[in-house]
This record gives sequence, structure tokens and C-alpha cells, in this order.
Amino acid sequence: MQGKMERDIAVFAELIGEKATAELFSQASKARHTAIESLLWNSEMEQWLDYWLPTDGNCQGPYKWESKSQNHNIFASNFVPLWLNAHNSGLGPFLDEAKSVRVMRSLQTSGLVCPAGIATSVSNTGQQWDFPNGWAPLQHLIAEGLLNSGSTEAKEFAEDIATRWVRTNYAAYKSSGAMHEKYDVEACGKSGGGGEYKPQTGFGWSNGVLLAFLEELGWSHDKEIGCPS
Repeated sequence: MQGKMERDIAVFAELIGEKATAELFSQASKARHTAIESLLWNSEMEQWLDYWLPTDGNCQGPYKWESKSQNHNIFASNFVPLWLNAHNSGLGPFLDEAKSVRVMRSLQTSGLVCPAGIATSVSNTGQQWDFPNGWAPLQHLIAEGLLNSGSTEAKEFAEDIATRWVRTNYAAYKSSGAMHEKYDVEACGKSGGGGEYKPQTGFGWSNGVLLAFLEELGWSHDKEIGCPS
């Protein structure tokens, strides 16, 4: 996301005539994209993995990349870099259509895709950022990345993810009268739980993602929106 922010700053700086600033942030965005690909990408898993930096605090270069420092646990965030392709105007493609499809296949077999959306992880620890909880921003970032990948199959998969999420949001709202900060992706219409505080209702990003999906899907009033029977 920082790469997108750097790109936005570059665009705005260009608009107001600050060419040096525009070039600085444009180059920073390109460098970040290159770093994501070289440091986080795992070609065996077809995912971008978290990377453990040295614990001795010695993060100054030169630094040798080591595959063993990649975190091989599966998280929904491993697929968020798909979103970079949707917002990479002017920098060239972050990944091509063929690679996007391979990443999609990895997501489909990851164990994260559930009846009511994408789980945050495959580990059921009882914590709120783990299975079976799904959070709205992760659904949106991944689905938007797939929608803009150039692949018809990936677009259809993104629409399927969005449909699952819309249905569980709608069913939970009908039964509880509220939107929720997270949802149990194993059961349509069930809010999420776990963590160190009482689950919150409201809820800004849940509302925003739901509205975005409804707009992007072109949902009509006569389309079935309830949970599958």
C-alpha cells in the first residue's frame, strides 16, 4: 500500500508542478515494487510471504536475502500484492496475467477460501486475526486485485468471493440488525469472534466494502442475496 501512496504523491506533485518531488516518489514506488517481488515472492507457493528481519537489530546493508527467513505460514495477506496491479498506473505491470492466474490457483488451494469469504489465516488460535474470522479489507483488496488481473477466470473468482461476502453481511444484518467488524467465514450470516475485546458493531470498513462490492457487481434488486440453502 505504501507503493500506492508513493505513486499518488508523485501524481499530485506532478499536477502542481513539483517535478523533482514527483520523480522522487515515483522512483520510491518502483523500488518498493521491486523489493516486494524480490524479497517476498515465493515461486514454490506462488504467494508473497512475510519476511523475518534479523533480531539483532542489524538491518543496515549490505543484507543477504535468505529463503529460510520467509514465513511459510498461509495468511490472506500473502495475496494482497495482487491489488498492486490494479493501482500501478504509469509503473508498468507488477505481474502479468499468467502469474495472476497462478496466484489465484494458489489461493483456491490454500484453505483460506470458505463458504462465506476468505479467512485471515488457516490457524485456529482463538485470536481475532486468525481462522475462521474474515475481515472486510482483505476481501476487498484480494477481490479487486483479481478483478483487475486481466484474466476472465480470475474475474469470475473475484465475483464469487464478493458474492459470498455480500451474502454473509446481508444475512448477519437481517438477523442482528447490525454490521459487524468481522465475520465467521465458515457459516453464512455469523459474525466473528475471538481476540482481547468484545466484537464491535458498526462498522466503517464493513460498510464500505459491502457498498463497493454491490457497486462493482452491479447487483440488481431481483438477484438472490440470501445465504445458499
